[in-house]
Amino acid sequence: MRRLLSNLILTFVLIIIGIALPSYSAGFSLDYSIGFNGHFQLNSWTPLSVVIDNRGRATSGNLEVMVTSGSEYQGDVYRTIYTTEVDLPQNSKKRYAFTILIKSFTHELIIRLRQDDDIIISKSINLRSHFTEKNFAVVADDFVAPDILSVLPNRLYPANVRPKFLPETWYGYDSVKLLILRADTIRQLRDRQFQALIQWVKQGGYLVVGTGLNVGSLGDKRLQGILPIRVAGHQQLFELKSLGPFCSRELTGIEPFLVLNARIDDAKILLKENDTPIVTQKDLGFGQIVFLSFDFNTPPFSRWDGRRLFWDKILSLQPEIDRPMVAVDDQQIVNSMLAGIPVRFPNFRSVVIFVGAYLISLWLLLKKIKKPGKGRGRNSLYLILMIMIFTCIGYWGFYYPKLKQKFTYNSYCQLDVADPNTPATARYFIGLYSLINLEYGLNFGSYTYPVRHIISEKSNAKIPNPYVLQKKDSGQHIIGSIQRWSHNFYKLNLQITSPLAGSARRDKSFMTLVVENRLPHNLVDCLIYYKKRFLWVEDILAGNRQTIKINLAQLKKKEIFSEHEVETIIRHFDGNGSASYFRKTQRNLTSGLLREIHHKYQSRPDSIILVGWMQAGLIQPEFNQTSPTGAGITMINWELPVETAL
Repeated sequence: MRRLLSNLILTFVLIIIGIALPSYSAGFSLDYSIGFNGHFQLNSWTPLSVVIDNRGRATSGNLEVMVTSGSEYQGDVYRTIYTTEVDLPQNSKKRYAFTILIKSFTHELIIRLRQDDDIIISKSINLRSHFTEKNFAVVADDFVAPDILSVLPNRLYPANVRPKFLPETWYGYDSVKLLILRADTIRQLRDRQFQALIQWVKQGGYLVVGTGLNVGSLGDKRLQGILPIRVAGHQQLFELKSLGPFCSRELTGIEPFLVLNARIDDAKILLKENDTPIVTQKDLGFGQIVFLSFDFNTPPFSRWDGRRLFWDKILSLQPEIDRPMVAVDDQQIVNSMLAGIPVRFPNFRSVVIFVGAYLISLWLLLKKIKKPGKGRGRNSLYLILMIMIFTCIGYWGFYYPKLKQKFTYNSYCQLDVADPNTPATARYFIGLYSLINLEYGLNFGSYTYPVRHIISEKSNAKIPNPYVLQKKDSGQHIIGSIQRWSHNFYKLNLQITSPLAGSARRDKSFMTLVVENRLPHNLVDCLIYYKKRFLWVEDILAGNRQTIKINLAQLKKKEIFSEHEVETIIRHFDGNGSASYFRKTQRNLTSGLLREIHHKYQSRPDSIILVGWMQAGLIQPEFNQTSPTGAGITMINWELPVETAL
């Protein structure tokens, strides 16, 4: 009877659970927008917007996006999980923005809402119909002319995106070659979207801004910050003959139409009709903004048969970034970090002395014990005491200090600086090393950055140790696990405020280099490259402004860079501290760095390159659960244009 009653209770509970779970998930709906109007480029960062509609009771949990990469045939399939915490009050609808990297379209993308171990709602997306190999031409507007996408440049994939779905990170525009929007759209963007847009342009993005009859949006603080427009009114025109020389097709309207008569500070007028600017171009960092004094979405432009020629011409005006980047190969950096791994075995000489002393003591005592007589018992006690002493020395002198290094890290940051008014580009690598199985969490502050894992070419592993990229208000967190006696490597690409300012000016006799170091650390082992030659210069002190004079006559006597000089420069890093991570990294990376600089800048006599090292990490990792020991290094590469005063 008791057993029957237990079975009835169990059955009743299972029925209740079976009813409760479907009803719980039935109160949720999940919608998404991937890429740009449902399309993305493989191997490029792409935006993903997820909207959750909660019509049930209040819920909190984690929204997860699971991206699967690799091939079953190669045996290298792995998942990258992007997640963020969600809090959904009753009868609420919220949007969550991600930026994800998709490397394969053969695996489904999974979006799911999880509460503890329970999956509340899940959706799988077949990616085969969503990918493209082209870069994008994006028109960001809620309403566009019906055929505007068909007249955009053929070599780009055209996409119309509602402004609310634009990326919230600068690298979400990774695959965008051309972005077109109206001035009023900028005012509608969320703060994160606007900051992402500006960062993207400053790094080389190409933005086209059109306008209409509503000039109120032109006075918006955001727009004025990037396009200081001074409006003089509207001009009524019947035609734009100036478009003939510009793109081989004039524009003629059936009725008169209005164009904006405006000027933009520090900008270049590319096209004007009479005295009215029509197309104006302004630099912003390494990128450009093109301002159109008409509405590209309304007649007569929207009915003009020369639109394709016009957009082709606009795209052709996008300049190439005239700045050769100095980049050491990722695997070379990882190999250098492995060579400087913080986990160290005991010093070889100390081990030899210890083992030798132990064996000699053991041999002497055993020899005495073998001799017959009353002293055998006493010598046996000496033997036990000797073993205990050497055991304590081995534990406290060799093993115990290494227990503190069961989880360690090292980092390397290469910072490329150009104009102090543009963001500096940082490539940051961090290596994690563990002697035990361990779970960890780390972040790098409020920076916005893409994260990629790197598998060392020296490793037998085909897939990385599991990790999750968690988005929080405080920044992006990496949460992962690491197996005993293994390592994880991550690479981050960041944009930070330039820490250096200054100028290079030459006359007939001297090159005068003025450097302001805003960093909290000295720049040491500084080299300059000019006229195919490398030259050592003094250290640049932290928080200091220094003037360095270079005698051009002496510089000219110096031999042009050659392979022989590589070895000479590397020998400079020998000596005191030569076994440190800092010196090892300098010796391992300098040869490739010198060759790269010479290769890319030997034909640029109008530029001088300053290379300096910092014995600290410019970017400091913050660990959530543990506080491992570690070391950081920063290498700075600064390109300065040379002003000539003759």
